[in-house]
Amino acid sequence: MYKFILLDIDNTILDFDITEKNSFKKIIESFSIEYNSNVLNQYKKINTSLWKLLEQGKVTKDIVLNTRFSEFFKLYNLDVDGEKVEKQFRQYLNESSDLIPNAKNTLLELKRRGKKLYTASNGVYSTQVQRLTNAGILDLFDGMFISEKIGFEKPSIYFFEYCLNNIKDVERDKIIMVGDSISSDIQGALNAGIDSCYYKHNKNLDCLNSSYSINDISELLDIVK
Repeated sequence: MYKFILLDIDNTILDFDITEKNSFKKIIESFSIEYNSNVLNQYKKINTSLWKLLEQGKVTKDIVLNTRFSEFFKLYNLDVDGEKVEKQFRQYLNESSDLIPNAKNTLLELKRRGKKLYTASNGVYSTQVQRLTNAGILDLFDGMFISEKIGFEKPSIYFFEYCLNNIKDVERDKIIMVGDSISSDIQGALNAGIDSCYYKHNKNLDCLNSSYSINDISELLDIVK
């Protein structure tokens, strides 16, 4: 049914939750703040709100990355250089290679079936490439579509039009977007008029607008045929 597959990276192929937690823990402990889940949730609240603004086109990615830690540390009356802390955090992220369960085997099987695989991520290009390399799966992709290089963020139709314009011999009814975000992956696919597959990734949240929904990434094999 589908020959071309656009795949989100974070929490679809790579387990960003684990990577983020471990990297965040190292950051705050360097400022003598004891880690616990409540502290992580404080950071996530700030981070998520900034990424939502980015999706809406209200802020730039530089603002998201370089202010999230300065805003977080204000909660602890600490005045930090947000850009400097972000660089250290980015280094920790780059060292990660945590895969979603069954992700690698699913990608290998898709390639065996002759499918064309492409990343479709709002992440930082160098970080995503390094993490995919660390996980040993970079060479399974036929192309990399990362917002930092494209100049537009999902769910912008311009992001998806760029992907469609740069995949050889693509047909809209033969391509599917797979991801864990309703607001960026699924909405973006809707904007572009292509099918989508919502990967719940441990979330108890249904999506009525996606063409398909799966609980395990390996279920994608039954969809693409």
